Amino acid sequence: MGAPATPVVRSRVHTTDPDAAVSHLQGFTRFRAGPIERRGFALSLTSALAAGLGVSHLRHGTRMEAQAEPTPALTAVERRDGELTVDAGGGEIDVDLVLAPHWSRYASRWAGYLRMTTLDLAEVGRVGAEVSGLDPEDVRFDAVTPLSAARARYWASLVDHVERDLLAHDELMALPLLRQEARHRLIVGALAVFPNSTLEHHTDRGRDTGEPATIRRAVEFMDAHAGEDITVTDVADAARMGPRGLQAAFRRHRGQTPLDYLRRARMEHAHRELRAADPTGGDTVGDVAARWGFTNAGRFSVAYRRAYGCSPVETLRR
Repeated sequence: MGAPATPVVRSRVHTTDPDAAVSHLQGFTRFRAGPIERRGFALSLTSALAAGLGVSHLRHGTRMEAQAEPTPALTAVERRDGELTVDAGGGEIDVDLVLAPHWSRYASRWAGYLRMTTLDLAEVGRVGAEVSGLDPEDVRFDAVTPLSAARARYWASLVDHVERDLLAHDELMALPLLRQEARHRLIVGALAVFPNSTLEHHTDRGRDTGEPATIRRAVEFMDAHAGEDITVTDVADAARMGPRGLQAAFRRHRGQTPLDYLRRARMEHAHRELRAADPTGGDTVGDVAARWGFTNAGRFSVAYRRAYGCSPVETLRR
């Protein structure tokens, strides 16, 4: 599939009409606005939206209040200047960085200059599952404030980087891998900055190898079923994620595809069988190779020599 014709959709709005301003802001979440001082009101909103992510800048001098519905995206709001308060049920708090609740209604009040970063919730669930081993539907955020001031500063610098070095350049964002990289960096950042269900699982379950549990499940399945006619879909089902997500996870963490790993596992089984085989009893390289899915003798021999430094015939005759 080729790159989209317009990889980043950019928009700019300026209005002195409070009703028009409310209409534009409803794009972030549905809300009921409180009374607005109409005299001197002005709003400027600039947005850059790509597949699964967006960064918007909101400026206005008149205070606004809202009773909001849960957000349809994961939305992190930074106060760059002015004021920002939120009440998600525990009382109103003054914040510099807040995760607008996508799990409950909330109230907020703001004025000045805000930066809002949005991420697709389904993609957040997929990446969260990849790094933690949870099912995507179990990836949940449960608090609106960051884990620490240091992590809040990290979030600001991360969004600065993605916005300046990737999102600002259509040429770069036209490349699917860089679009994916921008989105992935922000999602992983959000998982590290805001309290959520992946943190404990990532710490406990990822300690042994540093790899996501999804990859470990996939590897265990392929090792156990290497002698069977299994597909990437079968492996993805065992890993509890989609085939495309599994492919991306293997490339990111192992620099190979799941099928690359499966072929290498089958090659190792063939190698062990050749070492244990008895050529005087009728065992042949072709029979062993075929049992492990290698039907082209020439390609098998080349791949075997690359892996073990000798030909399969030499191993059989030792």
